Amino acid sequence: MAAAAVTIETSPSLSQAKSKDESPKDLFDYPDADIILRSRDSQEFRVLRMYITKSSPVLGELIQAASSPSDTPVSADAGTPLPAVQLPDSGALLSTLLTFIFPVPPVLPLTVEETMELLSVAQKYEMSHVLAHIRRCVSLLDPPFIRPENALRVYFLAQKYGLHREAARAARITIQFSLTIEDLEDKLDVMPSPFLYELWKYHQGVRTHLISDINHFRKSGVCDTLKGLNCVSHASSGIPHWIDGYIGSIIETPSSFDPTVFQMVLARHVGTYRCSCMNIPVETIRTFWTDLAAVVYGCMEKAESALCIIGGKTHPQVHSASPRGAPPLPECLDISEADVLVQSSDHANFHVHKSILASSSQFFKDMFSLPQPPDGEVVDGLPVVHVSENAELVRALITMLYPIPSQIPVSYDETLALLAAAQKYDMSAAISTIRAEVSHRKFPAPVGVQAFRAYAIASRHRLIPEMDSAARHTLDYPMTFEYLGSELELFEGWALRDLACFRRLCRDKQVSCLESFLDVRSGPSKIWVGCVPPKDVQHPNALSYRHKTRQSADEAKKDEPTLPSWLHGLFSKQIGELRQSFTNALIKPSSIREGYLTVLQSHVTQNDCTFCLKVHALKGDEYRRELFERLTEARTIRVPHSLSSSFGVRSCALSVGTDDRDV
Repeated sequence: MAAAAVTIETSPSLSQAKSKDESPKDLFDYPDADIILRSRDSQEFRVLRMYITKSSPVLGELIQAASSPSDTPVSADAGTPLPAVQLPDSGALLSTLLTFIFPVPPVLPLTVEETMELLSVAQKYEMSHVLAHIRRCVSLLDPPFIRPENALRVYFLAQKYGLHREAARAARITIQFSLTIEDLEDKLDVMPSPFLYELWKYHQGVRTHLISDINHFRKSGVCDTLKGLNCVSHASSGIPHWIDGYIGSIIETPSSFDPTVFQMVLARHVGTYRCSCMNIPVETIRTFWTDLAAVVYGCMEKAESALCIIGGKTHPQVHSASPRGAPPLPECLDISEADVLVQSSDHANFHVHKSILASSSQFFKDMFSLPQPPDGEVVDGLPVVHVSENAELVRALITMLYPIPSQIPVSYDETLALLAAAQKYDMSAAISTIRAEVSHRKFPAPVGVQAFRAYAIASRHRLIPEMDSAARHTLDYPMTFEYLGSELELFEGWALRDLACFRRLCRDKQVSCLESFLDVRSGPSKIWVGCVPPKDVQHPNALSYRHKTRQSADEAKKDEPTLPSWLHGLFSKQIGELRQSFTNALIKPSSIREGYLTVLQSHVTQNDCTFCLKVHALKGDEYRRELFERLTEARTIRVPHSLSSSFGVRSCALSVGTDDRDV
């Protein structure tokens, strides 16, 4: 990359030094070194501690702690032991970082991710001056480090590495393009949904601040210089109407805040009205633009101050944790001869029988067949098996294993969690019991945003049948960031993308279905050919109707067959709405069937059309049934599963021991 003002070198790779003949060890192997920095890949850097301690208080403390002469390497020249500090970073990264600490030409990585990692390490070690130095070098790069084509990726990496400044700057650039699920469909799996949710909140924050600040700007004295312009049309505020409209457009579309867009609006206004606004003094426009920029950038800064950096916390809890202490098992359960203790994630203990666990779960059967460590944990004289579920779920799961009435949670979220636990531990009988119980209880189908929540939870647990069911329930509601709200945080990226893909496929299938009903030659709607509308009604497909009394039989045969305008209009309207965006709610088959009856009744009443009335009486029920079934079929296509190859009863390898907390 080229640089300006200062000399900045870019490393060909973080795994290489500045030249082929120099290794990181050669670059930082000072003869008078008094400290060794050792990377995680065992590369050693013999350097002067003075530079390190002045640059980083964190490393200074580590160096102070490592000053003990025990277990330190010996320098090759004098045999003098040097203290060594073991660091968790790679040698390539440390080599690059040290170029910003010592008096050598600074080296920037070539890739965006390596540069972000370099910034994060400098931030981690509290190197404020080094961090500023790196950022100053990054700001001089040409092309710019953050630009529209990589803004989303930089934002993701900034969130990942905890860099608020870079996240805010990247978020500001994303204002230049539309942030919708439809536009981001092929990128949804790149970014964790909590990061995406924060970015959407930033966009909403900018718009919220723009609403108040732009309206205040319109009323302020800043616009007084525009009120005296001799324009053909003025807004209520006294400024030219086209300028007022442009200012208002920034609220809805912040990306329109651009000098080029402003000049286009001016040119369109002048070209349309031959207005004297073309003679507005340049200084007047410059003053207006400077003041407007201060308002817009101020709104962005307010939103940036509220931008949260999530870092590695990308998986919020989907249900509240239960309090500590084991809820009592049913009294009918005899645990007097229990020979193993199952401990929940919140440290509740349950006495159960190995034979029951082994016979119900291949997972536990394999676990108990392994040699047990002699120093394994023992509580109440029983070996302990740790599981990652909370007490309420463990209790419910135990009731599924014994010949007693099962106790399935009341909430749908907890039931999905219980089903996931049974699947993880390979309890096929329990899985069948849970699903049968849910079906018997007839849990109400999740509605509204809860349908998306159910899909997100099911996908997190890899529960394919529940994912498919919830995915189809979501079709009745819009899939937009505004509608999902905070539930967006529950999604994994691949699941959000798959759901968007499913909706798009269903939308396309419904459009295809409705288009087949517009086919009057071979489609189901050919039964309606023959309807004659009034003289003053023109058919939507622009083919002229001729009144029946003016047509001979031969003329009628020559005419192109046409669909009645009321039916053509019904289908065309639905197709138009579907094509607008697949994130809109899809058509409910029942609603279009009802719409059919409404427009038919209106047509027959207004036009006294006996033809359509007769067709409906003879074939209407069959026609509506076929329409309903084909639209329903369009909503039952296969739900895509990006991670289907990894779905299975066992989601991870069984490790030796009796601790399941990492499973």
